[in-house]
Amino acid sequence: MEIYHLRCFLAVASELDFTKAAQALQMSVPALRQRIEVLETEVGAPLFDRSTQYVRLTPAGERLVPQAFSIVSDVDALRDQLADEQPIAVRVAVPELLGSDIGDRVTTALADLASDYTCNLEHLRSADMAASLRANHIDLALSHIPSAGAEVDSVVIATEPMGVLVDATLFTGRTSIRLADLDGFTHIRGPEHWELTHDARTALSGKGIDESMERFKTIDGLLMMLRRTRAFLLAPVDSEGLSAVDRTEFRFLPVEDLNLEVSTALLWRADDARFGRLAADLTARLAV
Repeated sequence: MEIYHLRCFLAVASELDFTKAAQALQMSVPALRQRIEVLETEVGAPLFDRSTQYVRLTPAGERLVPQAFSIVSDVDALRDQLADEQPIAVRVAVPELLGSDIGDRVTTALADLASDYTCNLEHLRSADMAASLRANHIDLALSHIPSAGAEVDSVVIATEPMGVLVDATLFTGRTSIRLADLDGFTHIRGPEHWELTHDARTALSGKGIDESMERFKTIDGLLMMLRRTRAFLLAPVDSEGLSAVDRTEFRFLPVEDLNLEVSTALLWRADDARFGRLAADLTARLAV
C-alpha cells in the first residue's frame, strides 16, 4: 500500500469533494479517482459512497481515517527527521536552449532551496522530458512543451518572444523586419519545441519562404548554415544557448507581423508529494 494513496484518501475524506481534493493535491480529478480505486482494491472495501450530488465516507472509510492519519503523520515525522540531517537529492532536466533571464531565475531559486534540496542538472530534449518523469529517471523538468499529458503536472513559468537570426550582412541598419523582407529566404529548422504552428507555416509559405528539411544538431552547424546565405533561424531572442553568437557576424531581429513566443514550463510527477511541494516552491519563485 503506497503512502501517497493514503494521502489521497485523507484529502478526499477531508473535503468530501474530489475536485477540491485534487486541487489541494495539485493533481487531476481522474488521477485522484484512480488512486482511490487502487486503495479500495487493496483494502478490499469501498471507502466512499459516490453520486453526482455528494461524496460520503462508508463505514470502512470512517474506520480507515484515524489509521491513515497516524501512518501518514509517522512517515512525515520520519521524513522531517531525515531531512534535518541531509538534503533531498533532486534530478532536474533542462532543455537544449534556455533564455538567460529564466536561467538566472532558476539558478537563484535553486540556490534559495539548497539547504533542503541538492539539485543535479542534466540536459534533455523537451520532447523526452514527460516520458523521463513517468519512468522516474528525473524528478523535475524545465520544458518548452508545457502540455505533458497523463501523470505529469505542469505550470508555465515564462514566455519569450521569438525573432530571426540572420547573417549580419543582411538588413543593415534595420532594428526589425517584416515577413515580406524574408521573400526567397530559407527557414532553418531548430529544435522540435520551436516547431511552427500551422498559421505561422502558412504565413511563411505565402511569402515564398522555404523550410529546410533537416534540423540543426549543433550551434556551430547552425551558424555554418546561416553564414553568408539568405537563410534565417526563428529562435527565442533571449536564448542563453545563442548568447555567445558573435553579433558582428549575426544579428537578431524581431518580425513585426509574425507574433511568435516559446513557453517554458515546470513539470513534475503528479503522484510524488515530495517533488510536488518543491515544484510549488519553485513556481512561487519563478512564475511571472
